Amino acid sequence: MRTIYLCPLCKGHLNVNDNIVLIIKDERGNKGLVFLHTELGNYTSQMSSTLKIEKGEPTEFFCPFCQMNIEYHKDKTNLAKLIRIDENKKESQIVFSKIYGEEVTYHIEDRDIKSYGLHAVKYMDPEWHLK
Repeated sequence: MRTIYLCPLCKGHLNVNDNIVLIIKDERGNKGLVFLHTELGNYTSQMSSTLKIEKGEPTEFFCPFCQMNIEYHKDKTNLAKLIRIDENKKESQIVFSKIYGEEVTYHIEDRDIKSYGLHAVKYMDPEWHLK
């Protein structure tokens, strides 16, 4: 079994080959599909050709199944969350930035947290992931 990613709300499977497929919405309300690489720390992505999102622009991510916003916490407005199940069937959380071009990913397993990306230190206040 390879690693799979799920919506934290409806548990829909989000994998398409080596990508996670989500709906992305820009500041102007335009929506499209985005493909995020499944490898932690790999920030390559593709999105609908009709969207033009600039680096540093806030976005929102939605599940393509239930259409719900996958924001992490209301008080952490720049973060989104997914569920990750690894090849050993171990469940964990993936939290990532909703700011386009910001390289931030956290892998939270039990009380252990691993960070990835150039901007990961930006959101690392003590115990934020325990809320």
